[in-house]
Amino acid sequence: MMRCMAIDDEPLALKLLTRYCSKVPSINLIGVYNDSVEALCYIESLEPDLIFLDIHMPDLSGIQIANSLNKKPLIIFTTAYEQYALTGFELDVVDYLLKPFDFERFLKAYAKAEERLQSSLIKSVQGKNVDEIISFKCKYQNVHLPLHSILYVEAFDNYIKIVTPNETYMPVMTMKNIQKLLPEERFIRVHNSYIIPIDKIKSFSREKVTTDKIQVPVGRAYSKEFFKRMNE
Repeated sequence: MMRCMAIDDEPLALKLLTRYCSKVPSINLIGVYNDSVEALCYIESLEPDLIFLDIHMPDLSGIQIANSLNKKPLIIFTTAYEQYALTGFELDVVDYLLKPFDFERFLKAYAKAEERLQSSLIKSVQGKNVDEIISFKCKYQNVHLPLHSILYVEAFDNYIKIVTPNETYMPVMTMKNIQKLLPEERFIRVHNSYIIPIDKIKSFSREKVTTDKIQVPVGRAYSKEFFKRMNE
């Protein structure tokens, strides 16, 4: 999910942005503000991934807000003034939406932000270890997930649940498919319905295994391999 904020002193513009955001499943709109000073107070504490930011506002302009941030999120400028486009380019914002803009143009800008965020995540993880992420599609989105964040994987009807501390992903995938993506030295299948990370195992017996977050049964078909791995 992309954690987003919308900042605009015009109520109708904020209403439109809120409606557009509600149509995109991957957007989590965590804050909507018509006061630029109030919004600035919340940006650093909420740490959004993306801000839809009006440029021309009283008290603080969008440009002043962008320049004042120590940790810069992705920014899409929204404005009725075309002359600010060059400024947006110089600030390395994702895009520049000229009011009035339609939903199609909004989606195009958001897609750029999503691509940039995913690229940044991949580079960050790859700087540590290329093998530390898996990639899959979920709800029409490309997800790049660090392996260390996976708490467990559970079969769920025609889906699987990949559970992390902050979010649960439910891609249309079989347990066999996800098992092929997960490195066998780090993950083990203990039941028809469960795959768990080995380094999160706290205790185990012939009937069950307990990790940091869950206790699951050990299936008969997997018990031999499981105990062999645990005793290596």
